[in-house]
Amino acid sequence: MLSLYDAPALRNALTLPLRADIKALLHERIAQIFADGLEDLSHIVVLCPGDTETALKTEVLFSPLEREGKRWGDSGFQTWWDWLHDHGGWFEIVYCTGDSGFAFVLFVEDADGDGLADLLAMCRAAGRDEVRF
Repeated sequence: MLSLYDAPALRNALTLPLRADIKALLHERIAQIFADGLEDLSHIVVLCPGDTETALKTEVLFSPLEREGKRWGDSGFQTWWDWLHDHGGWFEIVYCTGDSGFAFVLFVEDADGDGLADLLAMCRAAGRDEVRF
């Protein structure tokens, strides 16, 4: 898991030895964050196979798979992201919180692994290019 929670971490991310696919996505999103003046109001998390929901929940204090006492797969569960996009190989999920402009941006690698199987299944089930505001 790569967690980028403030302006210095966002700047440093582009110097890390990352694969070209995620580096390109991060470059685009980080440039947008800085252009919009949201560098202190954005927390990006990159999730790969082997990462776990528990670790994500520890990092951002919520699980995308839970809402109002229900879990993804339960009757009546509704996803609650503000935006989800399938970039082909990576899902990007944005959760805006409150009125401050703060957002969590999750990049979830579209690759099977043990720790994030449910999150990946939820992203895949959402379909390509879903946008919700």
